[in-house]
Amino acid sequence: MKKNLKIYLLFLLLPFFTAACLEKEVFTVTPNLPAVSNLQYTLSGDSVILTWNLPQGHDSLSVSVSPNPSGIPLKMNATSCKMGIVEVNKPYMYTVKISDTKGNTSLGQSVSFTRSGASPLKNATVVQVDNNVLFTWSLPDSAITGIVLKYTDQSNVVQTVNIPATSTSYQISNPAVGNYHFGLYTTNSRNQVSQNIYLDLKVGATLLGYLGSAPDSLSLVTTADDDIIAGAKWFFQTYPKARYISLNNVKNGTVDLSKYRVIWWNYDIDDGTSDLPAIATDGAVVAKMTAYHKNGGNLLLSTYAIQYLWNLGRMPSNIHLSFDRGPGGLNPDVWGIGVNIGKKHNQSGHPLYKGISMTTQGDGRVTFPVIGNGWKENHNCIIIVPSIYNLANDNELVYTNFTTQNNAVWLGMWDGIGDYFMTGIFELTPKDNFQGRSISIGIGGIEWKVNSGDNPYQSTINLLYKNAIDYLKAN
Repeated sequence: MKKNLKIYLLFLLLPFFTAACLEKEVFTVTPNLPAVSNLQYTLSGDSVILTWNLPQGHDSLSVSVSPNPSGIPLKMNATSCKMGIVEVNKPYMYTVKISDTKGNTSLGQSVSFTRSGASPLKNATVVQVDNNVLFTWSLPDSAITGIVLKYTDQSNVVQTVNIPATSTSYQISNPAVGNYHFGLYTTNSRNQVSQNIYLDLKVGATLLGYLGSAPDSLSLVTTADDDIIAGAKWFFQTYPKARYISLNNVKNGTVDLSKYRVIWWNYDIDDGTSDLPAIATDGAVVAKMTAYHKNGGNLLLSTYAIQYLWNLGRMPSNIHLSFDRGPGGLNPDVWGIGVNIGKKHNQSGHPLYKGISMTTQGDGRVTFPVIGNGWKENHNCIIIVPSIYNLANDNELVYTNFTTQNNAVWLGMWDGIGDYFMTGIFELTPKDNFQGRSISIGIGGIEWKVNSGDNPYQSTINLLYKNAIDYLKAN
């Protein structure tokens, strides 16, 4: 009986031994290429330069380095690469692997290091205030002995400014018009430096404008759609120096558009149509708005105003907008925005979303809410992207084609979308003759004035638009 018991126990345990062996086989990789050798690192400014030797007798080797935040692949048979920005007092480890055209791979070789240095500034920002450039920041928790600002001015001269260690702001008075790339770093008592914090700013026109078809701002806030009025009130409260721009004044030339850095057109109507007002499509108005955008003027376009990009000639005719019109209806759901496009391109780090709390869903979607229970107008102005290229919704070429052909940054979609079905928020960067940028926000869940009660997420909408305006102001 004891012998039979042993045999019985052996059969009971056999599946576990088999599973263990199978698990070992699944996770064991036998390398069939020699690994790289002599992997070294050198710190150079804010970057690290990695170098290695490839094994002899092997041609056409693909080299991968991880992590690789840029995502840019290395050249074939590469023996070095440059990574940055390397932060101070933070451990880093890079791993280098190689593979050949036959699918053979090597083990990874790794190098680890920590860059010692002074603690960097926190929350650094730069804005143009009238004719001046203002920097602000918070001091680090660790002691520093100085702050250094470096940039190249419009005469191509490198400027170095030493700032006291206790300062939390600095101003450049009346800089020349142009694009600037600033670097801020700190020093400590051991003569060490921190990594640079890089800030870009376009110095030029300063005014902000709110565009509309009403003859003046008083008429606007008494006769326009409630969403247009709510947006205008928030805009002028947030930016007291901003001005109202009537499309009629654009036509007759009584407004100088060249003085405006950003123009916001918030056009949302509730009459069952999505047509632009006739004055907007007047030939003289279109010509002047086109010249403004080509000359570097930036546009923020909401809802039905997005179609103006086609009037200006910035978007091609083969791309079509899809509209939802009408009064809407009651809906108890919370609607939101998804920012991880196709669950592969996470845009949560874009300045448009600064300070907005995100939730990463179980399937990889990254979302945030914008409207709660109540009456939703659902005035979508979106692009159904795959149909443009006759591709499936999950085809990566949908994303690649749309972004590369239009110099676009695909920023947002309905929160339930996990593929490339639609874009409802996008940025257009300079392209060809158009030197201005634009941000278009056309998702119907983003309303400035809900029709029933208060929107619990109104502060998120306010922040989203403030981020958009501040970003366009700086670029």
